[in-house]
Amino acid sequence: MDQHSPPLHKDEIYERLKAFAKDIEKDPQTNSVFMLAQDYFFALSSGKVSPSDLFDPVAQISDELFGERANHLAAQHELNSTDNVWGELETELTTLAASGFDAFKARVEKLMGGIVFTAHPTFAHALAEREKLAELAIGNIDNGPSPTSLSDNSGITLQGEHDEVQSTILNAQASVITYLDAVLSIARKHFPNEWRSLKPMAPTLASWVGFDLDGRSDIQWWTSIAYRLSEKSIQLGRYKSALESIRASASEAGSFGPLIDKIGTAEALARQQSDLFFGDLYDPAKLVEAANLLTGSGPANLVSVDELIADIDQIAASQGDDTAQALTSLASQIRLFGFGTARIHLRINAAQIQTVIRRDLGLVTEDHDLGQVALENLAEKIAAADPAKINFGDLFLEQSTARRQFMLCAQIRKHIDADTPIRFLIAESENPATVLGALYLARQYGVEDLLDISPLFETPEALENGGRFISRLLKVSEFRDYVRTRGQLSIQLGFSDAGRFIGQVAADLAIERIQNHIATSLAETMPGISLLFFNTHGESIGRGAYPSNFKMRLRHVLPARMPWRCERLGVPLRHEVSFQGGDGYLHFANQPLSDSTYAAFIKESLFAEDYEDTDPFYKESSLVWDFYRALRIWHEHLFEDPDYGLLLGDFAGGFLLNAGSRPKRRQKGPAGPRSLRAISHNATLQQLSALANTACGIGSALERDIDDLVSLIDESPRMRALLEMALFARVRTSIPALRAYASVYSPSFWVACTKRNEEGDRRNARAMVYRVMKSTSTHSAMMQCADHLSIDLGRFDQLISRLQDAPSVTYRHEARLPIHALHALRQGAMMRALEIAGSLPAISSRHGFDIDDVQNLIMQMRIEEAVQLLKTLFPKAAHEYQELNELTEEREERGDLTTSDYTALHAEFLDPLMDIQTMIHKISLAISHAHYAYG
Repeated sequence: MDQHSPPLHKDEIYERLKAFAKDIEKDPQTNSVFMLAQDYFFALSSGKVSPSDLFDPVAQISDELFGERANHLAAQHELNSTDNVWGELETELTTLAASGFDAFKARVEKLMGGIVFTAHPTFAHALAEREKLAELAIGNIDNGPSPTSLSDNSGITLQGEHDEVQSTILNAQASVITYLDAVLSIARKHFPNEWRSLKPMAPTLASWVGFDLDGRSDIQWWTSIAYRLSEKSIQLGRYKSALESIRASASEAGSFGPLIDKIGTAEALARQQSDLFFGDLYDPAKLVEAANLLTGSGPANLVSVDELIADIDQIAASQGDDTAQALTSLASQIRLFGFGTARIHLRINAAQIQTVIRRDLGLVTEDHDLGQVALENLAEKIAAADPAKINFGDLFLEQSTARRQFMLCAQIRKHIDADTPIRFLIAESENPATVLGALYLARQYGVEDLLDISPLFETPEALENGGRFISRLLKVSEFRDYVRTRGQLSIQLGFSDAGRFIGQVAADLAIERIQNHIATSLAETMPGISLLFFNTHGESIGRGAYPSNFKMRLRHVLPARMPWRCERLGVPLRHEVSFQGGDGYLHFANQPLSDSTYAAFIKESLFAEDYEDTDPFYKESSLVWDFYRALRIWHEHLFEDPDYGLLLGDFAGGFLLNAGSRPKRRQKGPAGPRSLRAISHNATLQQLSALANTACGIGSALERDIDDLVSLIDESPRMRALLEMALFARVRTSIPALRAYASVYSPSFWVACTKRNEEGDRRNARAMVYRVMKSTSTHSAMMQCADHLSIDLGRFDQLISRLQDAPSVTYRHEARLPIHALHALRQGAMMRALEIAGSLPAISSRHGFDIDDVQNLIMQMRIEEAVQLLKTLFPKAAHEYQELNELTEEREERGDLTTSDYTALHAEFLDPLMDIQTMIHKISLAISHAHYAYG
C-alpha cells in the first residue's frame, strides 16, 4: 500500500494509527487520530477516494465490534457455562423443599418485585440486526457481516415500539411459565398431600410502552385504552389456548367448556373494543361508539381477574395431579399478568401534578420547608375526598394531563381489569406534596387502593433530599393509611438522569444512600410494611448498566448489603429493574436469553448467598462520603461549564440517531445540557469518545487521600465494583479523538490547508471554511474541555497504575484502535463536507434562506437538512423524473420546454454530501456497538 494513500482495510488502519502514535515520543502534541483523519480528507478532496469507498472499512470495523458485543452479551448471561439456568434453580428449590412445606410455601409465594419494559429510545439498530446479535450470542449462527452498514431504525414509531415490546413479553412469559412449572413439579414430588394449596408467585412483568407521558404529548388517552384492550385480547387468547391444551389431556374434560367459551367471547369482544379505540376519537361520535361498546357489553366483558382464578381453582379441585398442576400454574399466570400481557406502569411528570395542586386546589408546593403547609392542607382534602362517578366524556373534555391519567385508571378498573395493580410513576419528584396531590386525585377517582403511587428520585435535589422527602410523607396519617392498604411503599430511582447530573459513580453512591434512608424511615414508622425499589437504568455504563454478569448487574443497583439490612430492620424488600427500549429488549430477544435473565433475577431475589457485613466500604464511611462529595462537586461544576454545554449542544448532535418515538430533547424547561435527555446526553459523549460522566472526576476527587483510596479500592468489593465501571469507561474514552474533533473546527487548521499545493478552487473553499470557523468558539471550547478532562484522566491513570489487576496502558491503547479508526474515518469525511460547503454557489435570499444557512447546517453536521434545502433550488434533471412517463394525457414534443438540469451539481456536491451523511450515521451505529448500547 502507498504510504500516502489512506488505508481501506481495518488491519492496515490499525497499523497506520500505531505508526502515527509512535511520534508522540518526539512530539507530545501528536494526535494519531487527526493525522489519519487528514489522510482521508486530502484523499477525498483530491478524488483519490470517494465517500462511498469508505463504507467498506466502516463495515469491517462495525462487524468486528458487532462480534465483540455478541460475545459480551453471551458473557453477561454466562451462556458459555455448562450450567443449565433452570437446573441451578431446580437445585435451589429442591434444597429449599428439604426445609419443609411451610418454609417452601413462604419462599415461593413471596412477592419479590419484577421486570419492567420501557419505551426509552434505544431502538437505534434495526430489529433484524438486534435479532441477529441475540442469535449470535447464543451460538445459533456464525459471525458474518452484520446489517449495521445497511440501515438504521430511523422510522421507529410508537406502534413499532409496542409491537417489539409485545414480542419481548411473549418470551418473558414463557420464562415465567417454566419457573412456575418447576416450582410446582418439585412441590408435587416433596409435598404430595399439600402442594395443591400453593399459590406460587414469580417476578412480575410490567410495561409502560403506550402509557408513559413524561416528556411527550403524542400519546392520547384513548390510545392507551386501545393498547390495553389489545393486550387484553391477546392475553385472553393465551389463557383460552392454555385451557384447551390442558383439557385435551384432562380426565374430567367436561367442566372446561363453559369457561373456554366465556374467555373466547371476551377475547373477541376486547379485540372489537380495541379496534374502535384505535380510531380518531377527536370525533365525539366515534368516541361515543367506542365507549358504549366497552361500557355496555354486560357480563360478556370480563373484568374480574379474581373471578376467573376462582373458576379455574374450581375446575382444578376435581382433576388429577397433572391437570391440577397445569391449572394451578395458569392461575398463577393470571394472578401475575391480569387481563393484559403485562402489568401497567403509567408515568407523568411532577410538574403536571403540581399544576393541579396550584390551579385546582389553590395550594403552593414550592416553599423551602418541603411544602409543610401544603402537606397539611392536602391531608385534610384527602380525608374529605369522595370518589367521583365519571364516564368517557369526562376524559374527552378534561384538559389536565394529571387528572386525565387518574380518570384513565378509574375507567380501566371499571371496564377492563378490576383487580390487577397499576403503578403510577411521578418523574422528577422533589416535593412530598406532589405525592399527596397524586393520592388526593387517586381517592377522588376511587383508585387509591389499586394504584402504587411512586415518586421518582433522579434530580440533584431529589438525590440530596429523597430520604427526608419520604420521612415527611410517612408523618402524614393519610399517607400511612394508604401505604398500609397497598401493603408496600413504592419508590422509583433513576440512574440515567442521576448520572447525567452528578456523574454515574456519584449517582450510585447517592442512590444507595437514599435506599438506606428510606428503609430506616419505613422501619421506624411502619414496621413490617414492604418496601419496593424500582431501579431504572439503561444498557450503557453511563446510564447505570454494570458491564458484567447479571449477578453483578443486579447488585450494582441494589447492593448486596441492602437486602441484608432490610431484613435486620424488619422491612420486606421487593426489587424491580428496567429493560429499556430496543437495547434492553435484547436480554429477552430469544428464549435462551430470556430464561437466563429471568432465572438470574429469581436467583438473586430468592436464593442469594448470605451476606457477610465485612466490606470496609461501610466501615470507612468518612473516606467514602468525602470521596462522594468531592466527586459530585466535580461533576456539578462540569455540568455547569459553558464549554461542556457547547460540546454537548454543538455539531455532535448531528451524530445522534432517531432511536425512538420520543423527542431527543425535553419539550419544555431550561435550555442547554439540562434540556438534553439522558440518552441523547450519553450518546453524545459516546460519539465524541468522551465518557466524562463515568470515567472522569475520580482522579481529582481525593488527591490528598490517594493512598487511602487505593487501599479501599483493593480491599472493598463494593468500591472495586464502582471503579471497575469507571475503568470500563476509561478504556473507551480518548482525549486524542476529542481533540481531533476540535481540530476539525480549528480556524488555524483551515488556514494551513489553503497553503497546500492544490487547485485554486479547493484553496478558496478552505479559505471560506476558515472565515466561517473564526466566528465560532467550537474549537476553543472543545479544546478547553479536552484539557480539563485530560488533567483529570491523567490523575485517574496514575491511580489505576497502583491498583491490583488493573488493565495495562498497552491494553487500553489496543482496545481503542477500532474506535480511533472510526473517528478518523468520520472526521476525514466531515472535513470534506465542510470543504464542499465552502465550494457551494451563491444563493439568492429571495428563496427564504441563503448560503450561510446551508453552510451552518453542514457545520452542525445536519447535512441531510442542508441537502434537502439545496434540492429545492437545484432539482434533478428532467429526464430523471421517470414517474412522468406514467401520465396518460397526450402531449406533443416540440423541443421548446425550458427544464432544469443540475446533474453535474448533484454529482459534485449533493450526492457526496449525502454519502458523507450516511457514513456519519453508520459510524454512529458502529460506535454504539463498542459501548454495547446506544446512549
